[in-house]
Amino acid sequence: MPSFLLHGLWMPSGLHLWVEQVEGRRVVLPSSAPEDAFPPAARSLLDDRSYRHRLEVELRTPRGRSVKLRIPTAAYAPEQAVAVLSQLSFLLHPGAAATKDQRAAIAPDLMWLIQMNAGLTRFVRAGRVVPKLVFEDGQWWPHWQLASGLGERGWLAEMIAAAPGILTANNRALEEIADHLVHWIASGLLADLAQSTRPYPWHDFASSLMNSAPLRRGGPGLLRAINDWKDSITAVDLQMVLIVEEPPRDDPASEEAGDPDDSTWPVRVQVRSGTDAPVPIRGEDLDRSSVEKLRMAQRRAIGVTDLLDPDLRTRRAARGEERNGDWDVYLSTSEIVDFIATAVPKLQSQGFTVMLPKAWSAYETKARLETSELKDPAVGATQSHFGLEKLVEYNWRMSVGDIELTDEEMEQLVKSKSGLIKLRGEWVMADTSALSKINSYMDQLAETSKKRRRKELEKAAALAERARAQGQPGWEALVDDVERRRGEFNREVAGPQGLGEVTLAELRQLALESMAEEPVEFTGSTWHTALLGGTDALATKAPQRVELPDTVHAELREYQRRGVDWLYWMSRNNLGAVLADDMGLGKTLQLLALLAVEHERGEAAAPTLVVAPTSVVGNWAREADKFVPSLRVLVHHGSDRLRGEELAARVAESDLVVTSYGIVGRDFDELGKIPWDRVVLDEAQAIKNSATRASRAARSLPSRHRVALTGTPVENRLSEMRSILDFCNPGVLGSTSFFRNHFAKAIEREHDEVMTERLRLLTAPFILRRLKTDPTIIDDLPEKSEQIITVEMSAEQAALYKALVEDVQKRLEHREGIARRGLVLATITRIKQICNHPAQYLGDGSPVTIKGRHRSGKVEELMRLLDEAIETDQRMLIFTQYKAFGDILVPYLSERLGERVPFLHGGVTKTGRDTMVAHFQSGDGPRAMILSLKAGGTGLNLTAASMVVHMDRWWNPAVENQATDRAFRIGQQKDVAVYKMITAGTLEESIQDILDGKTELAGAVIGEGEGWITELGPEQLAQLMSYRGREK
Repeated sequence: MPSFLLHGLWMPSGLHLWVEQVEGRRVVLPSSAPEDAFPPAARSLLDDRSYRHRLEVELRTPRGRSVKLRIPTAAYAPEQAVAVLSQLSFLLHPGAAATKDQRAAIAPDLMWLIQMNAGLTRFVRAGRVVPKLVFEDGQWWPHWQLASGLGERGWLAEMIAAAPGILTANNRALEEIADHLVHWIASGLLADLAQSTRPYPWHDFASSLMNSAPLRRGGPGLLRAINDWKDSITAVDLQMVLIVEEPPRDDPASEEAGDPDDSTWPVRVQVRSGTDAPVPIRGEDLDRSSVEKLRMAQRRAIGVTDLLDPDLRTRRAARGEERNGDWDVYLSTSEIVDFIATAVPKLQSQGFTVMLPKAWSAYETKARLETSELKDPAVGATQSHFGLEKLVEYNWRMSVGDIELTDEEMEQLVKSKSGLIKLRGEWVMADTSALSKINSYMDQLAETSKKRRRKELEKAAALAERARAQGQPGWEALVDDVERRRGEFNREVAGPQGLGEVTLAELRQLALESMAEEPVEFTGSTWHTALLGGTDALATKAPQRVELPDTVHAELREYQRRGVDWLYWMSRNNLGAVLADDMGLGKTLQLLALLAVEHERGEAAAPTLVVAPTSVVGNWAREADKFVPSLRVLVHHGSDRLRGEELAARVAESDLVVTSYGIVGRDFDELGKIPWDRVVLDEAQAIKNSATRASRAARSLPSRHRVALTGTPVENRLSEMRSILDFCNPGVLGSTSFFRNHFAKAIEREHDEVMTERLRLLTAPFILRRLKTDPTIIDDLPEKSEQIITVEMSAEQAALYKALVEDVQKRLEHREGIARRGLVLATITRIKQICNHPAQYLGDGSPVTIKGRHRSGKVEELMRLLDEAIETDQRMLIFTQYKAFGDILVPYLSERLGERVPFLHGGVTKTGRDTMVAHFQSGDGPRAMILSLKAGGTGLNLTAASMVVHMDRWWNPAVENQATDRAFRIGQQKDVAVYKMITAGTLEESIQDILDGKTELAGAVIGEGEGWITELGPEQLAQLMSYRGREK
């Protein structure tokens, strides 16, 4: 036993050392002790001159009585105390630096302080510190403090619990020792960094923190900010974590019962601090406040599910293991299924972290539907075509991860509420969300199959009963067949749901619903797969080349031959088709060639009806006469068109009947009574609004086959494409509301690329689209160049524009809802009229020019372009939206050119249009032709022109492109130059951006590229009205 002891006390002022003579329990000066009484490293601390500080302390006499004495001590401020305690830290490790007796001379209180300093140093070096702000001596001081993680709190609690009594008697708040030491330990470690040379000075806060100096600018606001930041760190501290483990492979419970379903599943209730790994909860390892906090969390969790209450569980840990915790529970397989299916979602919604075995999350659950031809030869013999009404057999297959399940495993998984099954010796967690969807698909298809089989059985039973009642020969065989089929039906109903018979249309409906939610993979023949939204589009894989008969008087290009092959295949299999080739690629010729093939083979059971815009009705008759003159063509149009029995008789003698959308709407009662072999809609975007009379009439025409021809399947909205496809194959994309809610919103509003690709797959079998810009389609078409021409306003135009905008802005302040929208849209029209010409806006019949000066920047630019066309021997098409503007241009241009300039608009009769087009196409035709954008934008062949001018812009780029393609199409020998005029600083200058947002949508859905429909609301348009240009 040592004769002298070196003690250490921590007081608010810092560290105090003092020497005790054991014999007599006297406090002495260091010189009273022999020189070798203490370790050599401590001798520098034993100078009598240092022990001048008189400190009042509480000590105990040998008899245990508490007394207060003033004793001599060596005092060290906190910064010095860290150096002293670090100097003595060698005593924590065995070595030759001190003898056994010298080590024993260090009192337990000083040894505890040395241990505390060493432990805190390790935490500081590990970065487990955060800053805090304290207010002392009228100033704000930034200090370091120990982080409040689970490891730090647990270690500190253990240290305080082990503190010698003399320390607790003289310092009731031992935790403050850690606060003081941590700051000065960190400051010492950062001293070199604080003094290092830097290219720029430290921030005031960092400088004060490292140099232990007060802040120049501190205050309650900074204090709150630092506390909020620290709270965000400690908010995730001390989380209770629930960990589900798989049963041990040698689980005695399952071995004893001989049943893996009776396995014992450990649910570990553990704790983690911040992002540290969870650790078992053991009361002896945690301080009291941490235990209480976790107890509250446990009570909340038990409130969600009593499966987590250890007192209610009958199973216990099979063996003592290091990972066992005080609050762990052990569940049976049935209990773990209930826990995962019902309790886990509730616990997670309450903010608890529940960790399942890592492998479970990797098991993706997929469904695959195999289709095949019916094996019943009696049924198969009656079906020579595919079509959407073809009966097929189906067989469900499921996979979890990379494992395809057997029928027994599939049944086990389907019956599992939680998706937890033991698959080939391993516990597997399937995706419950996907499993739920797959179950609903299986049930839906099974019910459809049962209804179909039940209906067929009832029909057969009625026929057999009628035959028996009438004594028909062979009625016994019919009755026996019904009994056989009834037995098969009952066995299938009682058996698994994975097999059945349905039509391709019914499978298509399932594919549509699954694409909108949880896709199902369809396998079988290429055609079955493609029709159900698979990756093999029918449009790219026509099964065989169709030979063209001699009645076709044209040399079709390769892509046109493929189009005829595809149309023929779709026709023979009763699948409606959308031929969506780019404008000018010969859709009319491909359709006429299809008719020639079917007539040559004797497969045309009735005439084909073509419904087209009025402007191209005559073009159809001319093209048919030119390319397939053997076709008997009837044009049903005009006031002298046939009616009643005379019409029916002429139709019966015809191969092709051509009419317009307007006539279909008016003559539906007569046309709807004729059984057409095929109905073809040319420029099918005309039925994009399914509510119009013409659209309803066209959809109701009876026919075996339907074809839509359009160069722009999407002009503004995806619903337009759905409308066209629904005409060709009713219901193929679901109802209007289904399509809008599941596809249109996701693609148009949210730009969902996944749904865009799914829609492309669903539409690909029914759409064939080729582009002129694709060199593999056509490589000998001349170039087309487009140029945006920005013109300045005249002073008159600018004055009118500013006055209009000022007036409208005042009126908009008092308009809301529909009235506001109507005012904005009306103003847009007036703005474009001013941009065209003041005379159009004013409507006063004033001249195009005044004293030889142009009143419109656009008309002045048009004349420049027209002069260029004359010099280079080119002809020009001039498009405008407004008939009034065309009426202004006609006399002015006719006078300038010295010849009558034709104007094709909606008021021109069909005969007048045909004459006008033929004259322009002739060798001595006029230099220019004015066309209304709508009336002259579709179906016309005007390849005599090689310059196209759009005087005013349209909201829809597809319409402008259609108009341009009157000249840029097959047959054009010259390069085509397209000029689109806009007026600087006006609403028109912003239209180009709007159009750029629209141009790629059709491709995004059908395969031309990617892009999105952009709509501009009335409020946005109103903001763009203000004049930002300069007049000439």
